[in-house]
Amino acid sequence: MEFTAKKNNNASCDLTITFSANEVDVAYKKAYESASGKVKVPGFRPGKAPLHMVEKVLGDSVMDDAANIMLNNAMADLFDKLEHKPIRIPQFQVESFDRKAGAKAKTTYDTKPEVTLPKLKKIKIQPKEIKITDADLQKELEGMQKNMARNTLKEEGEAVEMTDLLEIQYKFKEDGKEFPEATQTGKFQMGAPQNPPGFDSELVGMKLNEEKEFNFRYPDSFPASPESAGKLFVYQVKVTALYRVSYPEINDDFASELDGSANLQELKNKTKKQLEDLFNDALKKKGIDEAYAEILKETKFLIPQSLIEEETDGVFHNFIHEFRLPHTTLPEYAKRLGKEESEVRASFAQAAEKRIQTYLLKHKIGEDNKITISDEELAAGFEKEATSQGISAESLLKEVQKQKAETFYRDKFLFDKIDQFVYGEVDKKSPKSVSTEEAEKLLSGKE
Repeated sequence: MEFTAKKNNNASCDLTITFSANEVDVAYKKAYESASGKVKVPGFRPGKAPLHMVEKVLGDSVMDDAANIMLNNAMADLFDKLEHKPIRIPQFQVESFDRKAGAKAKTTYDTKPEVTLPKLKKIKIQPKEIKITDADLQKELEGMQKNMARNTLKEEGEAVEMTDLLEIQYKFKEDGKEFPEATQTGKFQMGAPQNPPGFDSELVGMKLNEEKEFNFRYPDSFPASPESAGKLFVYQVKVTALYRVSYPEINDDFASELDGSANLQELKNKTKKQLEDLFNDALKKKGIDEAYAEILKETKFLIPQSLIEEETDGVFHNFIHEFRLPHTTLPEYAKRLGKEESEVRASFAQAAEKRIQTYLLKHKIGEDNKITISDEELAAGFEKEATSQGISAESLLKEVQKQKAETFYRDKFLFDKIDQFVYGEVDKKSPKSVSTEEAEKLLSGKE
């Protein structure tokens, strides 16, 4: 057996194998041996006929089996000798197969993806750091203050005010339609920011057990309930309970009652630190994402098209599952959208290629820099993951083993370690201080 292998520039390799006549003859004999237990030879029980009799009965009918045997044995022998290894079993085209002249077979197989990294220290990003102001602290304290609100039942005859909490029975209908038979009950906080503008004023002045019917038109733009925007509704409301909402004064006593802080200043210091940690952790993750985006621009990839096609199908099925859409195929989905399958597939293929590139990139960085996960780090990773899920590490490990997800979590913890390495390696310009408002826009992708 002789072979030639030629590496292509698209993560594939052309392989040609030639076999001697003797090797073809050996493959035929193995095919006859394999078939001998099933072939019927007159005068012999199945599997008991001499091999030359089996050969006489079967003749060249076992040629395909012989070729497969020969090629499978050849690939097992060649695998370690090939400089560029196939990532799946090659499919050969047999050009000739003759017991007297020998055989020749060709294939083009996909090879392992190739990644050429840039110098990480040449990648530049500008990290962001949060700047917590007194106004930010005050806003947080006021949120805590609302959580410590005290509700006092108002006496009969007292009227609804703009800061009260109501228990109500109500019905509503769109103008021109019928009221539903069932009456709903619920609580309504006057002055809450999510209330439709002007709705609260319809309730001001009502008293306990008083009933009122009124018309209310929603604003033309109302994101909280887009289906109601611009429409006129008729409401029937009855106040069944009325509470005066009072808030504790933000002072040392407030701080002590909230979490045992010695005084208000200590509570402010802790709150500021918590806000800084929360925002800076999120901004660092954003910075890591930006670093990878820049690295990807400078990285060269050779990825087999077959891998991208496989991942495209995976991305599509994840999309269907995530949005809880009815099970369907990509061609059927394209048909429902009224688009060409190629157009829809291309959009999912783009996401698939980006996902493969990111995965390969992280593995390459880890490999080149000898970044690994020790048993201690793996255990610490499970402890941290279990805490975030609110379960014990033992319970998480049992579930991971049940789902056979050990590799997934090892990669996750490894990638977290690689992320920290990348952030430490890239060139970080002078950090830019941002306000909480700016940070929220950055983190939400609105800036």
